[in-house]
Amino acid sequence: MAHMNDESRQDVSVCVWVCGTEPSAGATFVSLATDKAWDGGMVEDYTSHHDFGCSRSTGVLRGWALALTPAGSWTWNVGDGKTRLDYRPTPARQPITDGDWHLLAFTVERSRQEGRLYYDGSCVAVYSLTGLGSCLAETGRADPGGESCFAEGLVVEPGVVWPPSKIADIWQHRRAGEGRQIVDDMAADRVGEIRVLAWNIWHGGRRDGDVAGLETTISAIRASGADVVLMQETYGSGANIADGLEYHFYLRSSNLAIFSRFPIRATHDLFRPFNFGGVTLELSPGQQLRVFSTWLHYLPDYAGSMKGDEAVSTSALLQAEAETRADEAERLLVELAPMLTESAEIPVIVAGDFNSPSHLDWRQDTASRHRGLVVDWPVSLAMEQAGFVDTYRTIHGSALATSGFTWSPRFEDAWKDRIDFIYTHGEMTPLTAAVVDAHPPRWPSDHGAVSATLRLN
Repeated sequence: MAHMNDESRQDVSVCVWVCGTEPSAGATFVSLATDKAWDGGMVEDYTSHHDFGCSRSTGVLRGWALALTPAGSWTWNVGDGKTRLDYRPTPARQPITDGDWHLLAFTVERSRQEGRLYYDGSCVAVYSLTGLGSCLAETGRADPGGESCFAEGLVVEPGVVWPPSKIADIWQHRRAGEGRQIVDDMAADRVGEIRVLAWNIWHGGRRDGDVAGLETTISAIRASGADVVLMQETYGSGANIADGLEYHFYLRSSNLAIFSRFPIRATHDLFRPFNFGGVTLELSPGQQLRVFSTWLHYLPDYAGSMKGDEAVSTSALLQAEAETRADEAERLLVELAPMLTESAEIPVIVAGDFNSPSHLDWRQDTASRHRGLVVDWPVSLAMEQAGFVDTYRTIHGSALATSGFTWSPRFEDAWKDRIDFIYTHGEMTPLTAAVVDAHPPRWPSDHGAVSATLRLN
């Protein structure tokens, strides 16, 4: 028997077949397969500005669970006794009470700090497990799930991580090719162009309502034509957005997520979960792209200082910036450096909400907008010195002619600035760049999104 280290002892692969004809009666979240006392917990609504959805309180217990949702979809949970993670997909895209048999599966790989979730043979989500302790409890068991959904054929393999191909084979063997995989795989031919969107969606995109706000958020992303979305303030809406787009989904933290038309081949949990993380996408056979979602600290409030009555100096702004955002940018760039040396072969995109302006926008010709100040903002300067290209300012060279403000389309009296960026490193050429900040019935976020079309050279 091969030697198992401490990490591999925490690995596990699980699959179970489920079939139901109608959603469960009441909000029960009955277990389909679990290795902990899942069914003993109270059903709670976790919805807030920073989370979304219902589940059982026992989700925090050490162990894992697959359960039936009241709406007729499924949910996945892992906990370590203190922390929990939950995946709550929609019945519109991932039903299990439609009278057909469906395969639910997941793998936990501790060396990579990732959990991969599968529906009918396809990987629908990847979760970062950074900060989560062991999520293995007792021996897994299959529960009948009452009269509304049946589970059979549970397989649990501790210490083993199945490759995606094995899970796809399990699905195809039973269904004999009847069903369809719900997400497309990589493109058959080399991809020449992609469109990227970076967007802080503001409290999960639900400030205008849990239903209406989320619908508008999904609709705005669809309308943008984005192939890849680098998101901030995801806050529990990720599974709904991924299902609405029918995209692959990576959750780095409650804050950061990535959505992609293309499959996720690897994850990169660099720096801190709340601030930085990314994935390697496979666009076509042998053609890869690394993309990272970013959120830097919201303090210091330079915008408040600029709008105040007191005098503001360049040195004071830079000194305050050095304590948070400048330090964060330098540290994440250090961790990212090995990948930047490979960007000629695998290009890199870093995008998101930097909460800091660009030195390219605060020059002498725009000083009248900034109380006469010219500022070499350290975050954007560090990105430039590391070899990154600011896609928006590459297309729109004059900040005086085209401001590109992303803060804030929702607050007329707010300080206006460009604080959301798409940066590229490697063999990519920006073709178009735009700020997207209007969509009916009302733009759902306090940030404008940034869109860029890139040629892959």
